[in-house]
Amino acid sequence: MCMGGGGRSTIYAPKTEAYDKAAQAQFDAMRAVQEGGAKIKQQELNAATLNQQAVLAQLKDVQTRQANDVSAQAGRLAALIGAPPPEKSAEAPVVGRARGTATSKGKGALRIERQLAAAAGQGSGLNIT
Repeated sequence: MCMGGGGRSTIYAPKTEAYDKAAQAQFDAMRAVQEGGAKIKQQELNAATLNQQAVLAQLKDVQTRQANDVSAQAGRLAALIGAPPPEKSAEAPVVGRARGTATSKGKGALRIERQLAAAAGQGSGLNIT
């Protein structure tokens, strides 16, 4: 129980601006220490990636140069040696009267002659070993 008189009382809030600024500065310092190492590692990683891309570009240029050199050398050799001879299958088929005069006419012309076997004796059939 409160006995006493008095009137109203006023409560004043303390001024903590200086404390808040000091605390924020400490938080910022801790965050900078924690994130500083990660930022440095990220910068190292970015530099390594750029270096790798540069090396790969140089490798691609060297491979392109080598491929062009091989193509040029092949062209020089082809010009020196000349064109290869035509294949037998590239010859035109014989048609019409140019086939020969010894062909028979009529039904006999449609028959396919069979060649006789070299040996007609026993064992000249299918040999399975």
